[in-house]
Amino acid sequence: MKRFLSCLCVGLFATAVLAESGFAQKPLTWQEVRDKFEAANPTLRAGQIGLDESKAQEITAFLRPNPNFTLTADGTQIAPHDSVWRPLAGTYETPGISYLHERRHKRELRLESAQKATGVAVSGQADLQRTLLFTLRMDFVQALQEKAILELAKENLVYYNHLLDVNRERYKAGAISRVDLDRLELQRVQYESDLQIAEESLETAKNPASHAPERADAGGPI
Repeated sequence: MKRFLSCLCVGLFATAVLAESGFAQKPLTWQEVRDKFEAANPTLRAGQIGLDESKAQEITAFLRPNPNFTLTADGTQIAPHDSVWRPLAGTYETPGISYLHERRHKRELRLESAQKATGVAVSGQADLQRTLLFTLRMDFVQALQEKAILELAKENLVYYNHLLDVNRERYKAGAISRVDLDRLELQRVQYESDLQIAEESLETAKNPASHAPERADAGGPI
């Protein structure tokens, strides 16, 4: 379940990157993708808020209790007696003050417990960030790999088209037969198929289900 939520968050971020890059067509470096991810990912932001709350608990845990001041009133006449009603004549007040004194270093122990809880929260947040960035990085590299394969498939098709042009000229000159030319033209289908597969693989890598950001490079703009 945790893995699914992590992948879902990375996928949502990838969708935002796809939308932005689709309109602006601006190449992104890995550092830019990472910065956008860390700034916009809701899971990381929620974890950071929880970490801040845990740090705030350290302050609360070490606070001293406030003293309590009380004032008790008694003897007030509620109803008339023998046609005489002086409600405040017999009222007397009793002030009181109390303070909770904690013994055996209870405040220090609460502070230590809160600090350890903050340490656990820090470790959990770091692990969450590391996991999400690792997933994002894998999909980032996968997108780059598929893009390189697509460029190679395009170059192969261009080169084969040039080869076909040469062989057509050879056919016109009588250097090869029509059967040989047809065989070469039929082989072009394989290069077209490779190109189509590469395009589909790249779109799959860019798809939010694969959590891959678009148009990013580990070393510099594409």
